[in-house]
Parts: sequence; C-alpha cells; structure tokens
Amino acid sequence: MGQIRSHARKILPGLYRLGLPRYVRGRTEIVDMETQPPPQAPNPYTVVHDAPKPASIKVFGILNIVFGAMGLICGGAGVLFFVLATQSSEFAFELNRAMSAQYAEGYITFLQFSSCFGGIMSLILIVCGVGLLRERNWGRTGSLGYAAFQILFTLASTAVSMSMMKNDETFIFSAGGAMCGVLFALIYPICIMIFLTRPNVVEALKE
Repeated sequence: MGQIRSHARKILPGLYRLGLPRYVRGRTEIVDMETQPPPQAPNPYTVVHDAPKPASIKVFGILNIVFGAMGLICGGAGVLFFVLATQSSEFAFELNRAMSAQYAEGYITFLQFSSCFGGIMSLILIVCGVGLLRERNWGRTGSLGYAAFQILFTLASTAVSMSMMKNDETFIFSAGGAMCGVLFALIYPICIMIFLTRPNVVEALKE
C-alpha cells in the first residue's frame, strides 16, 4: 500500500498537467498546471522594509540623546554661570581681569555665545535621536545636518579662540589644549557622517 501511494504522488502531478480531471471539495474540475499563473516574485520594497534594521540606527539614536543631554546640561551650566557672574560686580571684575590676562577683549562674549549655541545644537541632537529610535528618515538626515554644522562650528570657534589668545609664554599650552579639545569634539560628528550614510542604513530608513 505504501508503494502504491508513493507511485501515485509521482504520477498525479503529471496527469494534472495533461488536463485530466481532479476531484476537489465535492466537484470535479480540470486543472491544467501549465496555465496556472507563475508565483509572484517578492516585492523588493517589502523585503527591505521587513528586514531587521541595522543596529547602528538604534545605537546612534541612544548616543544622540545621551550626548545631547550632556551638552544641554553643560551649556545650561555655562549660561547660568555667566548670569550669576553678572550679579556680583566684584566677581565679574575678577573674571574679566583673569580672562584679559590670556585673551583679547570680547572673549567672554564669545564664550557666552558658544554656550547658547551649544545648548541649541544639543536640543537638536536629542530630537534627532528620538527620530532615529522611531526609525524615521528625518532623524538620520537631521543627525547628518547636525554633524556637518557641528564640524564647521567647532573648527571656526577654535580658530576664533586661538586668534584671541595673547602671544605669551602660556600660548603654546593654551593652543595645545584647544587642539586636543577640537579633536575630541570632532570624533562623534565624524562617526555620524560615516555610519549614517551607509547604504544599508539609507535603505532601511527610506519612507
């Protein structure tokens, strides 16, 4: 009996292909296998969007929020420091005298502007991080915009800061510290530019 069933499984598809009748759910119908529509190929769009997302999307979403929160706290602390400094004329005088010893006039105003700008950029970074965690393409493009702007601002602010340093015995140490700071500040924006422009990330976040 087992051999008969095995032979039947091999023979029946060929008989159906010839157009012989097949009994299906109480009725007899003619099945021509050659006239059956071919199986449809999977939709590439569906395949790409159903595939697991690259881990870098979630990683940079989390890092954006963490670094953005840190920058917001530091920027807010800087603004608060200058606000409190202006409340005490004696403290403000000592701060101006200390800054004037190493930097040209107007450096404190430059620091105040940098603190405010850093706070705004940190807030943008947090928003972009939320977008990446929600797997939205605007989170990726916003992060790239932040990275490009942050690189330009870091280089420009460092150049301005070094140009305002007084050329004395402390210039080498101050310039060296500024260069180390700029290199450290450029690491994360450059990583954003590298990882969030990869083809698999771009395809995964296409809307």
